[in-house]
Amino acid sequence: MRTTNTVFAALAVLTSTASAAPAANFWGADRCSKCIAASAYNGPYQGVGTSLEGRTNDGGSFGKFLHITDIHIDELYLKGSDPATMCHRANDTDVSLNIAGKYGTLGSICDTPQALMDATFDWMRENTKDVDFILYTGDSARHDRDKLVPRAKLGTLSEHQSIADKIVSTFDLQKTKFIPTFGNNDQFDYNKMAAVADPIIANLTDIWAPFGLGLDTNTAWKKGGYFSYEVKPGLVVINLNSMLLFSSNVLTKDCSLDGSAGAEMLAWMENTLNTIRSNGKRAYIMQHVPPTSASGKALYFPGCQKAYIDLIGKYAGSILGSFFGHTNSDYVSFIYTNNTIRPTDGPFFISTITDQPPTVNFDKSCVLHVMSQGPSIIPANNPAVRVYKYSTASDSMGALISYVQYWSDLVQDNTNDAVTYDVEYTTAKTYSLWNLAPHNWAKVFQQWSRNSASFQDYVRYRFVQNPNPDPK
Repeated sequence: MRTTNTVFAALAVLTSTASAAPAANFWGADRCSKCIAASAYNGPYQGVGTSLEGRTNDGGSFGKFLHITDIHIDELYLKGSDPATMCHRANDTDVSLNIAGKYGTLGSICDTPQALMDATFDWMRENTKDVDFILYTGDSARHDRDKLVPRAKLGTLSEHQSIADKIVSTFDLQKTKFIPTFGNNDQFDYNKMAAVADPIIANLTDIWAPFGLGLDTNTAWKKGGYFSYEVKPGLVVINLNSMLLFSSNVLTKDCSLDGSAGAEMLAWMENTLNTIRSNGKRAYIMQHVPPTSASGKALYFPGCQKAYIDLIGKYAGSILGSFFGHTNSDYVSFIYTNNTIRPTDGPFFISTITDQPPTVNFDKSCVLHVMSQGPSIIPANNPAVRVYKYSTASDSMGALISYVQYWSDLVQDNTNDAVTYDVEYTTAKTYSLWNLAPHNWAKVFQQWSRNSASFQDYVRYRFVQNPNPDPK
């Protein structure tokens, strides 16, 4: 239970750094304390973080985890082929079009070549061996775009097995827990997943058995493809099946309709969150498809979208982070309310920060939860992976401190015949975030609303420095 002293202690730390805050109203003590109390970050976590110089002030009680997404391995990828053929065949008529690079073709419709996947996993083996766990938000299989070589069931399973084998050979699974989900390309038919017991679930139960997640005895998983797992004592990962919410999936229906599998999953999610809250634990939410695209377009059925946003807002005090894939882009969305008297009562709204400054009135709102959109390994944009630092202290377990974004310049990789991952940016240095608490993000968002320099950095990084991105 949050005590009055806890909230005031949190508020004291917040207001001690408020000299840089651009609007005095935003930091009004009464409203600010209520916003903090409604979100998952208060009490001890207010003193956890990374300074702008990179020093930690949390006594060393932290761990790291890795977020990767959208590998889309393609065993048919051919170096020196024509990208118009999905990089599967050379153009014999116009050889100048045969530009597919060894490590991928930036911004094309081609998937990930084996060379890029191998190099990326080699880099992770050497540079992320200290992570406690890995969140993989799905899409292992190649896109079924090539009508001359349609994807077969055995090929899809082979691609899933290939990723699983890479994880097993790269990481010590006795030390590093791997938690995967599936994307909209991971079923046997693109964007189609049955509402109940889709065949891919049984197949992935076998392929993912080495990860030790207990899926073979998990009723929710076997029926609907979702489950929860306590990755650290007091920190539970809720792994959702976004295909049951995704409006492009024609085999399911809106959560407002009777018999909706999405509604059933969200009811399970609420029961799980209620148990987590009652037991004094915290949660991460992971799934493949996010609620909104990079342009802010809603991606769920309307009833599912509202129900999902309401759940996140209602349980914001127990949810420390949300992690997605699918869009191949790097952006943030946030759940907020304009009810600053009783924030947990809603109404709740979602806002996605695009290439335009946010327009939410932060002086009259509470930012309750911030959602992180992870860029992908597939070179729709430049390949990227993300390493988070989180608190492992018992009184702030799972609290997100910072992340480092690593990227590889694909044009240079192909030119130099070597894949090199470098730091693209960090939340501490680039966005001046002491930690990733919603109220700290809110300060940054308010600066971004005035088109600040760091907002221009955000815009530059949205598509991992792809000079010609698809902003859909």
